Amino acid sequence: MRSPREVSVTAIDNLSGRYPAHQGDLALAVAGAGITLLSCRLWRTAPDWSIPLRQVDDDFIFMPMHGRLILNGEALYPGTVAVIPQGTRHGVTYAHGVRSCAVLALHALVRTPWGAPWLQPGGPLVAALPEAGRWHAELLRLAAMQQDQAQLATRLGGEQVRRLLVELVLGGHPLRPPAGNLDPRLAAIAAAVHADPGGAPPVAELARRAGISPLRLRQLCHAGLGCAPKRFIDGLRLARAAELLAGGAEVAVTAQRCGYGTVRQLQVRFKRAYGCAPSAWRTTGSRSGI
Repeated sequence: MRSPREVSVTAIDNLSGRYPAHQGDLALAVAGAGITLLSCRLWRTAPDWSIPLRQVDDDFIFMPMHGRLILNGEALYPGTVAVIPQGTRHGVTYAHGVRSCAVLALHALVRTPWGAPWLQPGGPLVAALPEAGRWHAELLRLAAMQQDQAQLATRLGGEQVRRLLVELVLGGHPLRPPAGNLDPRLAAIAAAVHADPGGAPPVAELARRAGISPLRLRQLCHAGLGCAPKRFIDGLRLARAAELLAGGAEVAVTAQRCGYGTVRQLQVRFKRAYGCAPSAWRTTGSRSGI
């Protein structure tokens, strides 16, 4: 409380409009997404390096610090960033005359509150990176932390990915959000599966409980979640497995809790999705490979 003798000689400066922000509603939606960091690495590439055409089961953020690259025909160079939604086919090669580069590569899961992928494919992949030097420094520190304190990096990294995506959206990057509203029947199914992916029954049983046919459930999933029911469930199971393993859970316990009939099933699907065995993830807390 001010004293009776205090005299105010200040005023709030009006900064409105000084720092224009684009797509405020979209940025607010990104800010509410659930984000889990899977890995953050600095890679120095060999002369014969490339990323052959592929799809990955997570969201891939890729930014060169040195060197010029070509991503699906788009130029990617220092000061730009690629945001590649899960399931997007992509390949990377050197630009003409380039034989090495240094790149920061992040893998993350960006999810809606009901557990579906937030980033949708179909838009441009490459955008300008505002304040690239600051982001390079922050993510280099995160990459170092992941090598030394993997669990801490995972805890903190999700928020850094969130801030990065929000800044990209405010700078004009046209990220594609998911459908805003789900069919109530699908919303109930998605919420139940998200709460316990390991206990999810077969797709036919989910449809029966919702009072719809399996075909209608597939149609609703494709329209609202952008994928088939089985892929939605598998994605949540793998994401939960990654969290449990990073927290130190045994591989066999993780397989059981996440609904896999055998450890072998988890091993095969986990390696296909994250590029390493569950046991390696349990040790390092992150995926291997760019």
